[in-house]
Amino acid sequence: MNVAARRDTGDDRPAVIGDYRLGARLGGGPTSAVYAAEHQTSGRRVALKLIAADLKDEPETRERFLREARVTAALSHPNIVRVIDAGTDEGRLFIVMERLEGLPLAEFLRGGDIPLDVKLALMHQLCDGLQAAHDRGIVHRDIKPGNLFVEHDGTLKILDFGLARLQASTLTANGQIVGTPDFMSPEQAEGRQVDHRADLFSAGAVCYLILTGRSPFAAPDLRKTLTALLYDDPAPIKASDAPEAIARVLYRALAKNPDDRYPSGASMRADLQNVLDASDDPAVWKRIAAHVGMVRL
Repeated sequence: MNVAARRDTGDDRPAVIGDYRLGARLGGGPTSAVYAAEHQTSGRRVALKLIAADLKDEPETRERFLREARVTAALSHPNIVRVIDAGTDEGRLFIVMERLEGLPLAEFLRGGDIPLDVKLALMHQLCDGLQAAHDRGIVHRDIKPGNLFVEHDGTLKILDFGLARLQASTLTANGQIVGTPDFMSPEQAEGRQVDHRADLFSAGAVCYLILTGRSPFAAPDLRKTLTALLYDDPAPIKASDAPEAIARVLYRALAKNPDDRYPSGASMRADLQNVLDASDDPAVWKRIAAHVGMVRL
């Protein structure tokens, strides 16, 4: 990209990345930034995530990222954000996704009282999206509220497949720890090899948050959080938050030993569905959509 294409925006972003003209910043953090964008030829409106790592001198990592982005782009499921394009521009990686309208999960949950069946509908969708990815051999590795989004119509979307491995290897920018242990599996915290069951542990932690409003292993500092993650059981879920049958599903998902967890997202969802199949009630989706609207207001 020609340096002349850059502009003074206050956040040192270029005006153009690849074939896309950038607009307003939509979000991001220390390792990436997400912008509204538009394809310069077709005019298609998208979201473009610009990765902070400069990988000019790391061709293997760059190629792995692009390869995984292409695999993720082949995923077609209503609960997984659709990847449209990926590439590099002056050594910086970018990934282009469908543009979503709604709220990040954390904001959705801060919006006040949420009925149990609405919470279960979100949990069901999370399990469904993970199952679709795992069926293709893709492990997310970083399921957490920041990577989940609730659209205006009530659809939950899983974001950022394929980025977690890149983050672990290259995005420790400025000496910062990438990610949070609050939703991480014990095997990830210990640096051991992970498979799809690590995602199910993280999904259990997110579902625990959805039901109770807190993460299962939160503590005052990182050391205590890691200790709780590795050795402690989560605090019991109160009957006022969820029936015991649902709590048992989450306790199994949060087992320290991967062999003691659910073998698949489908099996976890089936147990939730046996308690209350909220997703078959059309009114649930209206309530989710209404909640998104209320929070945005």
